[in-house]
Amino acid sequence: MESAVHEQAEWIVITGGSGFIGSAVARELRGRGARVAIVDRVAPRHQDVDCFVKGSIEHESTWVRLATELAGQPVHALYHFAARTSVLQSVNDPQDVFESNLVGYQHALEFARLHGLANVLFASTNAVVGAGTTGFVSESSPLAPLTPYGATKAAGEMLGHAYAASYGLKVASVRLTNVYGPGMWHKDSIVPRLFRHVVGLTEMTVYGDGEQVRDFVFIDDVVDAFVRLDEQGFSGTVAFGAGASVSVNELVDLVGDVVGTALRLRHVPPKSGEMPGVAVDLSRARSLGLKAPTELAKGLRLAWEDFQAEQGRVAG
Repeated sequence: MESAVHEQAEWIVITGGSGFIGSAVARELRGRGARVAIVDRVAPRHQDVDCFVKGSIEHESTWVRLATELAGQPVHALYHFAARTSVLQSVNDPQDVFESNLVGYQHALEFARLHGLANVLFASTNAVVGAGTTGFVSESSPLAPLTPYGATKAAGEMLGHAYAASYGLKVASVRLTNVYGPGMWHKDSIVPRLFRHVVGLTEMTVYGDGEQVRDFVFIDDVVDAFVRLDEQGFSGTVAFGAGASVSVNELVDLVGDVVGTALRLRHVPPKSGEMPGVAVDLSRARSLGLKAPTELAKGLRLAWEDFQAEQGRVAG
């Protein structure tokens, strides 16, 4: 059942709408009848957009142009995916990740406040918790980020909470685990890196003994979660993932099964800032009706098929 906002075709702003998650959300929202405005540094490769503003979110001029483009139009919600997401890059250049992830998000919240938006949905991360938690990570886990990237996301959660308390905005901070699936061929995360290794584009190594566990959640399940939270007008923090963690070694074996080639990877010393284990308590997500039914093996097959198709387009 579609929500009233989509039936009325109000505008929805998506920062980072040219990227992996943002483009998938844009496609879903336009399919439901919403009008989509994308803010990104690069133009979208897809057609699921009614307005595109090119610019960096940390620059106030970008938001001025967006306000001009949407002047007088009803804007329902802002989905905030734009960010510097590389953990290692954030360690090497903390100023850059601060400007984009925190200053940029403050501009987004100000836009929402000044233009009377109902909802803001913020893509956060389990990296706000760090390694100090034993057992499952949940919304009540203490904030203890290990890297500047995690710190900016933790600060973003606090900033969103303050805007919700001060101005009546509904701000949902969604702590995502490792998102994967079709459309991520260009990403620097572990699944596409493994695929690139398979086809001989890059070398791939495993940090430490490979027994560190991660939760991998399929892109379609993430899109559905964000849209449901928007429809519910949820405000607060919610952890979301597949709810089933696997070790890096197990992931490598699964990818090998999908591509039909056993992978033999070199192990190197672990990097600072890497979380030793991620297992997520999804009790709150489930209470909100959020589900992640896609099994990892199936999701990896779909991602591999998309990766091969993209490689064919590039080669052609």
